[in-house]
Amino acid sequence: MRNPTGATRLESAARQQDDGRQVNRQIAKWNARYAGREPGFDESPASLLPPAVDGVNPGRALDLACGTGRNAIWLARRGWRVDAVDGAETALDLLLAGAERAGCEDRVTAHAADLESEPPGFVIAREAYDLIVDCYFIHRPLFAAVRAGTRPGGLFVAALHLPAPAGGKGHRYVLQPGELEREVKAWRWDILHSAERAARPSAGDDLGVAEIIARRPTRQPGLRL
Repeated sequence: MRNPTGATRLESAARQQDDGRQVNRQIAKWNARYAGREPGFDESPASLLPPAVDGVNPGRALDLACGTGRNAIWLARRGWRVDAVDGAETALDLLLAGAERAGCEDRVTAHAADLESEPPGFVIAREAYDLIVDCYFIHRPLFAAVRAGTRPGGLFVAALHLPAPAGGKGHRYVLQPGELEREVKAWRWDILHSAERAARPSAGDDLGVAEIIARRPTRQPGLRL
C-alpha cells in the first residue's frame, strides 16, 4: 500500500535486529530464500480460498504468514482490504511489487512481524476481520487470537501441514491428524469444510495437509471469547 507521499507502506511491527531479541531462524531462512528474486506475483491462490469466499461480500481480511502474497493479492483484486503479515521482509517487498503490478496496492497493507514472538509482533485486534487465512503456518497460540479476531459471520480458512507417514510424531510446524478440526469444533463454529490429505511423495508432497473452512456464528448466546 502506498501512503500519500508515494512511499511504499511496509509496517514493521517487530524488528528483532532493533530491539535486541534473537532473530527467528525460520525468518532468516525465508529472508535468504526470497532475497534477489525477481518481482512478480503468482496469480493462483491456495485452492481452498476461491470456494471459501464465493458469494461472500468483500470486507477486511488477514493473511497470516502471507509470503509473497498470492492469497493477499488475489483477495485484494476482488475488493478485499487485506492485512498481509510475514516475518520475511524480502517476501513482503515482492508482495508489494506484485500488488502494484496487479493494480491493488491501495488495498494491501504489509506488516513485517515475527508471529511466534512473545509478546506477539502483530496483534490481531478483537473482531477486526471478516476473513482470516492461514496457509501452512502453525503457531498454536495464534488459534485463540484468530478466534477472537474474527467478526461474527466471518470466516477462518486454513490449510496446514500434517506429519509425513514415516515420521508420525511431527514437530511444532505440523499438526496431528484430526487436531485442526478438533480445535475449531471447540470454538462452536460452523464447519463448512474439513478434510485431510495424506502425503503424496510421488507427487512431491512430503507432508499431508489438513484443510478447514469455518464460519463464526453471528450469535453465540452465553459464549465469551
